[in-house]
Amino acid sequence: MGSRRPRSRRLLFAIVGVTVLLLFFIRRAGLIPDGEERFNPADYDDVVWVVAEDAAQYEGERAIVCGEVVNTTFATETGGQPTYLNFERPYPDQPFDAVIWGRDRDRFPSPPEFLYANRSICVAGRVTSHRNVPRIEVRTPAQIEAH
Repeated sequence: MGSRRPRSRRLLFAIVGVTVLLLFFIRRAGLIPDGEERFNPADYDDVVWVVAEDAAQYEGERAIVCGEVVNTTFATETGGQPTYLNFERPYPDQPFDAVIWGRDRDRFPSPPEFLYANRSICVAGRVTSHRNVPRIEVRTPAQIEAH
């Protein structure tokens, strides 16, 4: 029996080692999200900070847009199941919105429509436009700083 113990210990170490390496490579490939992601302003040194009312001037550019989220909607019946964060005024009069698609919701620690409702936030990314309303598509919590 004593001779089996070292062999089983080596096998256990081998299994643990292979598991750790496998998890490392899976995480590197982005199949398992890292721990909580945080907004890092240093990632956006080359972009302008703007208020929501001025976001339309920066369409096509990377920017950090800041403002008050006054209205949120998780549109479960809409294709892609978007979550809308409407800034400064409720839909349909918002000067800017951030959209989080259903495929990205599980990256957030709690439902975004509750997490960011009635809060001042800054959203980082490329400003696009949908129906003449400037927006940033948010894929990860690291794109949002809540105040």
